[in-house]
Amino acid sequence: MKLEPVPNPLGETILRGTASSGLTVLIAPRPEFERTFAALGTNFGSVDRVSGASGQPVPEGLAHFLEHKLFEDADGDVSDRFSALGASTNAMTGFCGTTYIASAVEDPGASLDLLLDFVQDPWFTDALVAKEQGIIGQEIRMYDDDPDWRLFFGLLSCLYERHPVRDNIAGSVESIAAIDAATLRRCYDLFYHPRNLCLSVAGRLDPQDVAARVEADQASRPVDALAPHVRGLLDEPPTVHSSRYEVLLPVARPRVLLGIKEQVLGGSGLDVTRRELSTRILVDILFGRSAPAFERLYEEGLLDETFSASHSAEASFGFTTIGGDTDDPERLERALRDVLDDALATGLDREAFGRIRRKLHGSMLQGLDSPENVAYTLLSDHFRGVPPFVALQLVDELTLDDLNRRLAEHVRADALAVAVVRPSPPT
Repeated sequence: MKLEPVPNPLGETILRGTASSGLTVLIAPRPEFERTFAALGTNFGSVDRVSGASGQPVPEGLAHFLEHKLFEDADGDVSDRFSALGASTNAMTGFCGTTYIASAVEDPGASLDLLLDFVQDPWFTDALVAKEQGIIGQEIRMYDDDPDWRLFFGLLSCLYERHPVRDNIAGSVESIAAIDAATLRRCYDLFYHPRNLCLSVAGRLDPQDVAARVEADQASRPVDALAPHVRGLLDEPPTVHSSRYEVLLPVARPRVLLGIKEQVLGGSGLDVTRRELSTRILVDILFGRSAPAFERLYEEGLLDETFSASHSAEASFGFTTIGGDTDDPERLERALRDVLDDALATGLDREAFGRIRRKLHGSMLQGLDSPENVAYTLLSDHFRGVPPFVALQLVDELTLDDLNRRLAEHVRADALAVAVVRPSPPT
């Protein structure tokens, strides 16, 4: 496998290669790091609910189920083999992807070999699937008792009417009961083929060693004839499905979460990244710890250290969430809406824009000191179809006018909803 340098705005040494099977490999050599961190990701997450040209449905929660199932094979729990190497492993399923990781200081090559092996050599039996259904069913019931999880997905059920982003990533007890070994194999074959996978490695493992190990692994696998998965826009109304969600749970204090549904969708990977970055800056200007609104509402006792504001963006969906614990959810909700209305009426502060943009730029540069962050960024940029680290360039190019336009298109009355968790009455 030939490795070639990848141009990027930072001039960092990034190498790319394509294995004989079609697997893309991205390497950030960092000989000064103690650890090597490898991430093997597939462009398949919880929102991908239709597979193949026939449009055959994918059960809710299947991507997460697959993530669990791959860690067990005929020899037992794969995590035990990583521990024997002195390495660690983990995995996570998100809305649009599933990622398997390995981190090692000693003998990182052996950990890389094991990562490639267990993700690409699944072992599915109906007996083990039935066992996993019980384990994941318990996990789902734990989520049902988690107030933050209930609040978040309660809000998404308000924002979205049909888009599967509204569904629990782990699925439901009923949906996972429909999964069997044949269903897992069908979806694995459709989404875990080499051209829909990407391996990113950051750390002290020599790039040529990485290339040799990957090629040795891939040489025994057939050349991938399938195209990478393409995620299109879905039939989802631009306005919110409902304006409010409330639930009673055994919590000490109420929690409120205000959500904004993205109405500007589609575009290139650069378009999505630019939307994401501009909205992150926008949200931080209005609700970050240095914002006048945060200081005022904190002094009034309406919010505390649990308060946060964030934005998620993909081509087919996007949303902003703002909120936290409060003794007066109605008053905090009104205050948050007032902040948005005032910003729409007066525009954003120029000084705050410059400060928050520099803050974001600095945090991104700081992330280059982490092999985990570098590997995750390479993987994310690859699946989004943008150059590595292009976010830094896009942040520098943003202007105050861009942010004010973004504010006007994102914050609309018919795009807002709120979710509230209230303490259940004593029994």
